[in-house]
Amino acid sequence: MTNLGRYQRRRGQTRQELLAAAKKVLAEKGYHNTKVADIAAAADIGVGTFYLYYPTKDALFLELVDVTARLLKEHLEHARAQAEDHIDKLREAHRAFFAFAEANREVFKIIFGHGNSFHELLRRVYAMFVAEAVENVTAGIQHGVFRPLHPETVANALVGMFAQVASWWIEQEQPPAAVMADTMTDLILHGLALQPPCNP
Repeated sequence: MTNLGRYQRRRGQTRQELLAAAKKVLAEKGYHNTKVADIAAAADIGVGTFYLYYPTKDALFLELVDVTARLLKEHLEHARAQAEDHIDKLREAHRAFFAFAEANREVFKIIFGHGNSFHELLRRVYAMFVAEAVENVTAGIQHGVFRPLHPETVANALVGMFAQVASWWIEQEQPPAAVMADTMTDLILHGLALQPPCNP
């Protein structure tokens, strides 16, 4: 391997170590109480080295959110691909979402706990998931599985609901992820009414 190759590999490894350290420290101390020195110490590097990779704490945080969102998207896509039926795709995606949130609770706390500070980034993240939800809802409608409601409205409602539920759940640490997934699936598929309401 060339010297350039080794250098690039070391840089990539240090960047991953910084992201992992930031996830740990930010979850423990909160965003505003975390200093660059705390993250550097957790990654076992000097503060000067930190600034070779990120100009500010915000820049590191933004990358951490972006990486996590993309990993979650891939996780959900993989879960849906394991099912044939649209109802099963929905069910598996919900299970995957809460399992991922449970395994990445620290990052979810950071994202949902500091949304106002990073509104533009989170707007882009939510838009990515809304676009994916539009595709899935539209496909379900076309296959006669979902009711023919306005896909963009439904997609925004689903993403907004999941964002609120996730922000509450990650702080409670209960009920279990499987219960959360089943509850959300049942709510979305059947609503609250014990019997379908009669049309007026």
